Amino acid sequence: MILAFGLLPIALVTYYYDVLPHRFVIQWDAFGNTTVIGTRARTVLMVANMAGVIALLGIALAIWQNRTLVTLGMRRAFLGLNLAQIVAINLTCAMIVNDALGLKLSLKPTIPPAMAVVLFAAGVLCRRIDQNQRNAYARGAAIVLAISGILLLAYSALAINAVVGYYASAFGLLAMLALALPQGAR
Repeated sequence: MILAFGLLPIALVTYYYDVLPHRFVIQWDAFGNTTVIGTRARTVLMVANMAGVIALLGIALAIWQNRTLVTLGMRRAFLGLNLAQIVAINLTCAMIVNDALGLKLSLKPTIPPAMAVVLFAAGVLCRRIDQNQRNAYARGAAIVLAISGILLLAYSALAINAVVGYYASAFGLLAMLALALPQGAR
């Protein structure tokens, strides 16, 4: 699934490459609002390629560290973090392509819940590290990241006035619950 999510933007951008405008600028403000003035097609393709590279690196790292991650009980948290990052990156890529093509799909409200899951998954991973090594920094990072993820999810569910944002927040909550469940004994 990580590989499919990572390579999907490349296929989408490659398909619409000739349709994308040649001069586009994307402006982000401090509140996450974007204004699309334009972007070059090759810039969007570069962003999509980076999503694919991140997916491949995440899978390679998970395969390389599989035995260690299983032994330490961190495989679910690690894979959850990788998947959440790739989903957030790909939603951003899809939003850029959507705005550049003028498709008018409502994708912006889905990005904050995806980022909330990234924060929460990082917190769960830090908590698993703390359980194995008893590290005060890992414990502190786990608390800060997990609470930040929960607060961002709650804020995005309240602030986003779009149905797709509510569904994304509900899906994010389910993903957080799945990550927080203890590892099952074999």
